[in-house]
Amino acid sequence: MSTDPSDMSKKFDMESTLGVLEKLAHEEARTPEDVKAIRSAAEAIHFIHVQGKLEDFQDYLRDVEGAAERSLRAEQSFQNMSEAINWLHTQSEPRFGTIVEVAGNPFWVVRQRKETWFLIPAPRLPSVEELERDS
Repeated sequence: MSTDPSDMSKKFDMESTLGVLEKLAHEEARTPEDVKAIRSAAEAIHFIHVQGKLEDFQDYLRDVEGAAERSLRAEQSFQNMSEAINWLHTQSEPRFGTIVEVAGNPFWVVRQRKETWFLIPAPRLPSVEELERDS
């Protein structure tokens, strides 16, 4: 699969991508670490499909730059943890890894088991301006 931005608007083809990964894994010059990484990538794609998130992944590929920007900012802000937990319980299917801000501190939305969602402290993320200034 190409990483050319003009190709990102095309629909991600899971079957052909898995076929290419399988072919790469069987090339003679591959180290055991290469094969392990390729198989992990294939398993990750399969996991995305099984979890019903393939369409979300396709949307992400269509907007990689926008998705990366969204991952750096909080989607919701709350005055306290009680408000954040109440919001979390009202979500039918929160997005794993969503960042929320509680009293000025970032938290990730994560899931421990199939239906147990909670918030964990996230490291403070630099702003886009800070990232641009440091590069």
